Amino acid sequence: MAQGAHGLSLLFQTIGPAEGSPGASNPAAHLAEALQPTAGVGPLILHYAWVVELTGKFPPIYPIDSKIAIRTFLLTTVYDEDFADYIADLVAANPEAFNAAAASILGLQNLIPVQTPENLPKFIQFVLDHDLNNGGNNPSFFEAYPQSVLEILQAFPPAS
Repeated sequence: MAQGAHGLSLLFQTIGPAEGSPGASNPAAHLAEALQPTAGVGPLILHYAWVVELTGKFPPIYPIDSKIAIRTFLLTTVYDEDFADYIADLVAANPEAFNAAAASILGLQNLIPVQTPENLPKFIQFVLDHDLNNGGNNPSFFEAYPQSVLEILQAFPPAS
């Protein structure tokens, strides 16, 4: 495991029914679900995560008609592992949610299921290609504390 935290800022676009149209869903919700640890399942490597829809900054594009929209999102996380291991561990912990998100993310529809040995390296490369932090190699990233998620949870166990 790499020492220290790293940042991921994944800029991506989705395509699907426009907000308010029948069948419209929120791909950000699928990603948020994919990142949630459930009952001790999944790696203890994620400090923080959030997804922001950038519609206010980048209005939706309607490529065909007003019922189909391309929307822009930014997923930001702070994590402890090396980049490729981090993405692989997150996918392994919750492949169904990542597959649900990938179904509407431009460039990922042909990589479902993302967890297969054939698709996982391509999925990791997609994330790297769209990561504004270059796979955690952002020289301006500031780490305020050196402890890993595991060390923090050991020192401060979650309330039961």
